[in-house]
Amino acid sequence: MKAHIVGGGFGGLAAAALLIRNAGVPGADITVYEADELLGGGFFLDGSAARGYNLPGSVFDQEFRCTFDLLKDIPSARDPSISVTQDFFSFNRGEPYQDKAHIFDRNMSVVHGPRFGLSLGDGLSLARIVLTPEAFLDGRRIDEFFSEGFFSTEFWFLWSTIMGSLPRHSAIEFRRYMNRFLYLFSDLSDMRGVMRTPINQHQFFIEPLVAWLRPRGVSFLTGAYVRDIGLAPAPARITVDRLDYERGGVATSVVVAPEDLVLVITGSQAADRSAGSMTEVPTPRPSGRSWALWERLARGRTDFGKPDVFFGPARIPDALWVTFTVTDTGTEFVNQIAALTKSTAGLGGLVTLKDSGWVLSLSIFHQPEITGQPEGTSVWWGYGLYPDRTGDFVKKRMDQCTGAEILEETLKQLRFDQQFDAIMASSICVPCYLPYVNNIWLPRSHSDRPPPVVEGATNLGLVGQYVEVPREIAFTIECSVRSAWEAIYTLLKRSPAPPPVYQGQYDPKALLDALKVFLQ
Repeated sequence: MKAHIVGGGFGGLAAAALLIRNAGVPGADITVYEADELLGGGFFLDGSAARGYNLPGSVFDQEFRCTFDLLKDIPSARDPSISVTQDFFSFNRGEPYQDKAHIFDRNMSVVHGPRFGLSLGDGLSLARIVLTPEAFLDGRRIDEFFSEGFFSTEFWFLWSTIMGSLPRHSAIEFRRYMNRFLYLFSDLSDMRGVMRTPINQHQFFIEPLVAWLRPRGVSFLTGAYVRDIGLAPAPARITVDRLDYERGGVATSVVVAPEDLVLVITGSQAADRSAGSMTEVPTPRPSGRSWALWERLARGRTDFGKPDVFFGPARIPDALWVTFTVTDTGTEFVNQIAALTKSTAGLGGLVTLKDSGWVLSLSIFHQPEITGQPEGTSVWWGYGLYPDRTGDFVKKRMDQCTGAEILEETLKQLRFDQQFDAIMASSICVPCYLPYVNNIWLPRSHSDRPPPVVEGATNLGLVGQYVEVPREIAFTIECSVRSAWEAIYTLLKRSPAPPPVYQGQYDPKALLDALKVFLQ
């Protein structure tokens, strides 16, 4: 049996590792096809200290059951004597977030009060959406369930800036997030239950996985764009018999036997991303390559879902993020943030400026964030929840700003006037345009995403954020691993079943802690 994996992001690499570990497939029989020249997908790491780094943010929690089960067998790049899972939890136990000041208003006063500003009515509305069966939420939006005032509460700013949701987004996804992260409810303001990697995700997750897969014989074809897969004509059955890809201008067709396996990542939240610089605005690069294969599979069929619900120009206004990574050789910014938040740099979690036009959120990474990062250099990250709005100081939309303009707006919002010139001189701000990063939050129906294995499929599995896994949330690497595990388990029937999805609504401690918020 040969295994063909289309996509070399975390989901594709996890699928290769699961095939070897769970299903006993020899690594030499596995090929990963990646359209980009670098592996990693959404866990990218671009740039340098001299030009400025560019990397994504992330949210992790202790209940990524499939992910941490897999990574317990992968040696850590930081210390090969322990696993990636051990390294992750050891770091978070030793240096947990201690966010003492998360939300700031326009006067730079900390916003924090009883019940996170929620009224009893807000609490009842939260309970209503959590208890409503998902079947009744198809196509519905979050703002259909709450008063306008709910979206100006401390809770909403805490929740939306950590999780990425907007009022116009999916009620289904909001319900799933509430149930998955209910145990974090009482600690939202200090982020004690939210976890992070000790270094960037590319070097912490991607590099160790590749280092484990290569000596086992897995073949990586980078720069290989899979254009199509052929399906054998058979009634009520879906069997892949051909895989077509281009590499270096050469088209190749691979014969797929009935006993072979094909796993396809159906899209990427980092699709069509582009980076700018201090002097250049990111230039949109609409290629559509990330979801093109999914479109071909879904054409003329309903069982493969609806990619146009998540991708395409019409989706960008509600899915767009602009992030920015700052590489700083000075100390003024980190010192000022520490003084403002009264938190040790790297332990403070998010800082959200709720009244800023873009609704800016910032995070100072634990240093060094990048292996090989020069001593004396710090790296921090931020994003705008509303990049289509005009800034308060720089009178432009965020997605039309250079790195220097984004940094200027951020420093002026923070009132770092005395340090402004020094920070601007010591910093390189790299903006990143991500047109689809938030599309997993778009209103949808259950049938808009296909299952890991479509009914009748004999050797085709689907993996990633755009695959319907009941109760699982999509803006996480856990969704990638779980969908891969489900597909392999269903198709090969010789691996253990994935562990159940954690559900906070059935956890007595999580329920009690959430209730205590309303009894303050």
